[in-house]
Amino acid sequence: MSRKPAKSRATSGKTFTSSGPSSFSAFSPASRGTDLSYLAEPPDLSSISDANVVVSLKNLQKKDATTKAKALEELVAYVQAHPYEQDGGAEEPILEAWDQLYPRISIDNSRRVRELSHILQFELMKSARKRTEKHVPKIVGPWLAGTFDKDKAVSRAAVEGLSSFLTTPERVVQFWKRCQAQILEYASDAIKETAETLSDERSTNADDAEAKYYRVLGSSLALVLNLLQKLDLPDLEKFQDNYDQFFEQDKVWGSVTVNDSVVRRLSCQLLSVCLEKRPGRIEADLARLSKNFVAEGLKCNQTGSATDYVNALTELTARHPTVWTSEYRGKKSLASRLKGFLEKGSQSGTSRFWVSLNQLLDVIPTALLPEDLDGALEFLKSMRLGLTRREEPRNNAIDGWSTYLNTARRFVQMLESSEDRVKLVQENIFPITAHYLYPTPETSTWASGNQQQILIRAYTSTATSSFDDVVEATQLEWSQWKENFRNRIFSSLPEASKEHEKSQKLIADEGYRWFTLTGLISDAHERTLESDRPIPNIPAKYSLDLLRDIFKLLETRHWRPFGAAATVESAFKQSPRLFRESSNGTKEILDCLTNLLSRNGLELLQSPAATHIFSSVNLLGQIPEQKQEYEKIWNANVTALLEHVENPGALAALTTLISTEHASVLAKQVQGLQGELVKRCLMCTLSTTDPQWDLFDAVFTFNILTDAAARRLVKELGSRITNTSGQPNQGVIKGLRLIADKAPDLLLQDEVMHMSLMTNLLSVSERFDATSDIAALKGLMDNPSVSSSRLPTLVQQSISTADPNSLAVNTLVQQVMQAGINQDEQLESLIPDTNVWRDELALFLREVPNQSLALTSTIGGAYFLPRPSLTAPSTPIKRDRDGCSIPGRMAMYTAKLLSAGFQLDTVPLPKRVEIVTYLNLTAELVTDQLTVMDENRIWSSLSSEAALSDAEDLVSSTRKIIIRMVEDADGWRDASGTEKSRLMHEIVRRLIDEAKVLTPMGLYSARALSAIIQALTENHGFPSSGEQWLADLDILKSTPSTVLPAVAILSGLGETISASRIVSNFCNRLVSDITGANLGQEKSLIALVLLDSCMQIYDAGELPVANNRLVFAVRQITSWLESPEDVDYRFATETCRCLQRLLPCIKDVYGPYWEKVMDFCIYLWTKPATNPLDQRLPEIHASLRLFLTLQSLEDPNDDLIDVLQSSAERRSAALIELLKLPREKDTQPAQIVDSIICRLVEKLPLDHFKDLSELYGLVASDSRNIQTAAFTILHKALPAAQENLSLDVLLEKKEAQLPDELLSLLLDAPTLERYSDEVLARFPTPIRSYLLSWQLVFDSFRAAAFKVRSDYAENLKAANYISPLMDFTFDVLGHSAAHPLNLDKANFTPEHIREYDVNLAEVETEERNMQWLLIHLYYLVLKYVPSLFKTWYLECRSKQTKIAVANWMTKYFSPIIISEALDDVSNWNENQEPPAEGEKELNVKVSRAAREITAGYEVDELQASISIRIPQDYPLEGVTVSGLNRVAVNERKWQSWILTTQGVITFSVSFPLYNMYDLLKSFLISCLKGGSIIDGLTTFRRNIVGAMKGQTECAICYSIISSDKKTPDKRCQTCKNLFHRTCLYKWFQSSNQNTCPLCRNPIDYLGSDRRGTRGA
Repeated sequence: MSRKPAKSRATSGKTFTSSGPSSFSAFSPASRGTDLSYLAEPPDLSSISDANVVVSLKNLQKKDATTKAKALEELVAYVQAHPYEQDGGAEEPILEAWDQLYPRISIDNSRRVRELSHILQFELMKSARKRTEKHVPKIVGPWLAGTFDKDKAVSRAAVEGLSSFLTTPERVVQFWKRCQAQILEYASDAIKETAETLSDERSTNADDAEAKYYRVLGSSLALVLNLLQKLDLPDLEKFQDNYDQFFEQDKVWGSVTVNDSVVRRLSCQLLSVCLEKRPGRIEADLARLSKNFVAEGLKCNQTGSATDYVNALTELTARHPTVWTSEYRGKKSLASRLKGFLEKGSQSGTSRFWVSLNQLLDVIPTALLPEDLDGALEFLKSMRLGLTRREEPRNNAIDGWSTYLNTARRFVQMLESSEDRVKLVQENIFPITAHYLYPTPETSTWASGNQQQILIRAYTSTATSSFDDVVEATQLEWSQWKENFRNRIFSSLPEASKEHEKSQKLIADEGYRWFTLTGLISDAHERTLESDRPIPNIPAKYSLDLLRDIFKLLETRHWRPFGAAATVESAFKQSPRLFRESSNGTKEILDCLTNLLSRNGLELLQSPAATHIFSSVNLLGQIPEQKQEYEKIWNANVTALLEHVENPGALAALTTLISTEHASVLAKQVQGLQGELVKRCLMCTLSTTDPQWDLFDAVFTFNILTDAAARRLVKELGSRITNTSGQPNQGVIKGLRLIADKAPDLLLQDEVMHMSLMTNLLSVSERFDATSDIAALKGLMDNPSVSSSRLPTLVQQSISTADPNSLAVNTLVQQVMQAGINQDEQLESLIPDTNVWRDELALFLREVPNQSLALTSTIGGAYFLPRPSLTAPSTPIKRDRDGCSIPGRMAMYTAKLLSAGFQLDTVPLPKRVEIVTYLNLTAELVTDQLTVMDENRIWSSLSSEAALSDAEDLVSSTRKIIIRMVEDADGWRDASGTEKSRLMHEIVRRLIDEAKVLTPMGLYSARALSAIIQALTENHGFPSSGEQWLADLDILKSTPSTVLPAVAILSGLGETISASRIVSNFCNRLVSDITGANLGQEKSLIALVLLDSCMQIYDAGELPVANNRLVFAVRQITSWLESPEDVDYRFATETCRCLQRLLPCIKDVYGPYWEKVMDFCIYLWTKPATNPLDQRLPEIHASLRLFLTLQSLEDPNDDLIDVLQSSAERRSAALIELLKLPREKDTQPAQIVDSIICRLVEKLPLDHFKDLSELYGLVASDSRNIQTAAFTILHKALPAAQENLSLDVLLEKKEAQLPDELLSLLLDAPTLERYSDEVLARFPTPIRSYLLSWQLVFDSFRAAAFKVRSDYAENLKAANYISPLMDFTFDVLGHSAAHPLNLDKANFTPEHIREYDVNLAEVETEERNMQWLLIHLYYLVLKYVPSLFKTWYLECRSKQTKIAVANWMTKYFSPIIISEALDDVSNWNENQEPPAEGEKELNVKVSRAAREITAGYEVDELQASISIRIPQDYPLEGVTVSGLNRVAVNERKWQSWILTTQGVITFSVSFPLYNMYDLLKSFLISCLKGGSIIDGLTTFRRNIVGAMKGQTECAICYSIISSDKKTPDKRCQTCKNLFHRTCLYKWFQSSNQNTCPLCRNPIDYLGSDRRGTRGA
């Protein structure tokens, strides 16, 4: 049977459907009911055919919820696997069994079980379809009950099943109507159940039993409730008796008091429905309802159901008020129970509770409410207790206090005494307002009533009362509140007090609350003026009186109480209606504002109250009725401020007065103010001490300046963007940014000013780090409003010159892109001036290029041909701040425009040709500068990251542009077809013409031509018709005017012309020319260059030239080599290149030229360095390539083999000399040559290296390739050299020393402070040299003997070499910052830790390469010199570093070190030498999991054994040796052996067996040499063997070891035999005599050591 869980519910598969009355034909009132008790009889499963189903159904009767859930899942899977279409679905016995099980399963305590039960019920109905109709009456009750389950997943499962066939509301009602009898029967049976009948108390705890009971009780109530709600009265009356039987159950109404909120709510809802549909039943149950709902319901906990309860109680009271009176039979009064209920509050209910409570108090019999003052006070107190409970939700406050105030009003109406009414409002209503105005701890119980709606209702409750005494009490209360507030203001602490500021803030807060409330009352008063009962504005008079008193206080106390001033501001802000009507009080206050400065002057300006007072003036402007007064007051104060403008506080006051939209018109009318504001704004931007940015911001936020004044200010700011030293003036830029934010049109009106601003700001943003202000302004300038006609002028001015203030190319391109230029009309005006470009480019084409470029360029030896310019340079090269020249700027600008999508199609053809030509020439110059990292070329230097990136981008983008241009240029040879074909044709023709002169210009034209021809050939190939084109060019000639074009064409076309007859003939002519060429002639050099270029297009050994011609050519060339000193670097290079191609073609020909060639190569490698390195690199490179070619020839002749063998040692020495060649700087040509040299050197035999000392210095070379080569050689040679050294040290008994040359490389240790993070990430060569030197140090350790290792460790310890290495390692790897490198995340495996491969590491990123080497070196330190690491660790002062290092080592390194140590012990144990005669092997067992080694030595069938435990942080912590089984020796000697063993392992010193003094001394001096566990085991075995030598067995027991693990120690003085003390004692006891067992002579058992004691 499938165990697949349920997948589908109502939405999957075919749903069960039925329609019409016939669908419920099986329903009848006589149908069988349900049984929910756990004692119910189990179903009969004997008729079920599937045994798996039987097992699952039986499992449903078990107690474990998991078992039942699993069984249900299996049943669901089974039913789904047997759909209706397959044999009619599930078999009938399964349905019958499920009918009996379903009711109990559906009420299970497990949520999952209940959910699956409803899913299974739906699946059974879907599977059986029509057959399920007769089963519906049996399961309808539990199924519908499941829809009311509290768990959403359970209820959803039941609802989805039912909704699959009850698809409309009508069908739902019809279903409930048809099943009414069965539902009522199920509900009646369910309500009769108890917790004891539903659950077995033996296996169910009380909480689970109670939960199931409430679930069943709630479902019973819910089913009846839904029947009453869904069915009409005629349908209900058919089963009148059934309903009566149900409602006769006491539990129905008693459920309102149970400990389950859902059940209580259902009971309340059922009562509400019964009041409507079964009023007769309610009338009959009034006594029960009075008891349960009124008496018990008020008393019990109604948390979660209080709102439903009050609603139901209200409806019941409205229809049957007697439940509170005559029907009540209890002893305790319901009034007291009601007050207790009120004290509980809403009991976590919503605000609806308080609304319903208000309705309940309206309908409750008046006799239950108190009629006297004391009763009313107690009742209201109970309500307040409920309202102010901590558990009461804050959202209930408004409705709760509204109900409270309504109740208070009821009591006011009921009380007849005036004194009682006044007292009631004083104690129960006025405190709400009093606490809001002036909160104190004593009145904190009223705090929840501080919301505005509550305060207004509290005010109207008394102010609009129909009783005059209550209204008068309200007026008196407000008067008193005003007096109290006034007294607090007048008694506030003076400025000299420490609590002055706190005191004033309290006053300000109270003033804000006072006028907020009075403002609300004023608004309410104005809204109700036209109504029948207007709300009086009682606080207005007192508020104006309060303000007058405040102004008097301020003048008296010199405007220091800023809390009082803040109160004035709050009055205008929160209660503006106070000042709308003119009155004497209002006029006095406005007069005070008018005469502020005239009467108070400097006192006010310098006081903390000024801001609040002038803000009050601004707020007055927002009152329309006081507009004239506002203008009068504003003008008076501004005029006075201009007179005091230099005084402190004046600008702040002025800022406040203009910070309102109403001040704009007024300010523009005051000319003096305009001038002062411009002056102050300018001073603000230039000030560095106290800039008044608030004033500046207010001026432009509220449009205070006139247009003329604003333009004058902007012009002044624009001229001051930079200061006199050229630095950006941040204040001015910030000011312009504020103007751009507030009034951008000011910056865009004047085109000239806008252009100037744009240029200046762009220049500043490029030269300096852009602040937020610069970025904001630049964002505005990136969308210029200038006409497009001005942009070309800006571009041409910026691109045709270069100086430190020039705009960056990126900025210019960005401006062009954002301007939306019309390419068809204006592009020509935006491209660079080609005349300027050519003139500036010529400045770089006056000198012969670097000769080392001949080995990297595609045109090779052509670099040897140009002649330098005879005219001296007269024009200095102009550069921008990045060092870029004008041609470089033009090229970058053009390349970026073309890369962005701009096309040159609309530009005239000649101009296009010039643009593309000069772009290519510039790119070729930049390529060469990148190759050799020259200075003072297109860029002054490429040392900066920005310049290097720009240069690389220019080269790559130019190549991409050329590739795009040649895509549609298939007719480029004859200018046919597309416009691009004509363009490419003209460019090729122009470059050929330019290349006909042997000058640098001609050379670079040839380079550009070669690149373009190559791109064209790659796209379109070289058809057979191209032969004619080559012939028409007439350049395949060996002449000065054709050599460069010919080289360019040959290198560009490449292998595509290998079948060309014209080229083949040209190659034959060149070979013939070489036969008659002479050394040193220009035409000979030209012929060599052309021949080299021509031979490049053919495969090696496949030249289309007759063999004899080749032999003659080789013979002629090698004849020059007889005097190698006469061959200059140009001829040497080209000679080697030609021979590299020629010799493979005649490899079978014998002759002397093989030896001449090899001798010449060796000569080039070893000749004195008279020429610069740039000139030597081409010849070295060519000779190395020639040698590699000869070395790799297949089937060489005997002459070549002899030459290669005989010259091997000379060649090795020469290659080593090349390693020592001084290198001035690291260039690409030098790297290429070094890589070849290094590959050759690394393959040299070790015996060719006579003196390794000369190689140590090369490890410190600036060339990484040289470093690698020297390191690789030493890495292989040192272990072999150590074997001989170890033997010499042992024989000569001298101390070993690490080479001084190697130790010198460790002296200049790098530190983290010396390198920036960016530089460090590139793994600088000095750091690499230092770390590789350490690798070589440990290579010396690897194959050295123990004595030599110890000496080497002493070398390192003497000069403290380890500490700098450890410091640098843990600084770089992050331990010093407590963030060590996570080796797992960085993908460093144990193999990386154990081994470092310098060649594999070069493939990684530089940073990872360095990390790998550092990690490996740390591993070697732990392996070979752990004691030196311990010394560094103990001396490390940073606790943070020590913790990080220890944890890191324990996690990643200790497991490896421990594993290797255990491996060493295992290997040693397997390869132990056979023991000597009379000795035995040491039994060693290794436990890797426990990191433990157990060693035992058998003595007389016993094992003397010890345990060596390695800690997890080994080797930082030492091993621990402990004894397991002591044999043959006493405890003292045994502990001596253990301590000796541990000392040998820890310190590698040999301890005497018994001399504890020497042991302690050796421990203290700690020679700090890492020991060996194997040494310790050997020492332990040696001790045991030594102790057992000469031992004989006991003559009594014939054993060496006695039962007490001791050797024989009692000797007979006569026969000299030894006995165990214990054996001898037993012999004496058994024989009853003290005689020797052998000779029978007396023996003193106690011995001499005890005789003295006994005699005493």
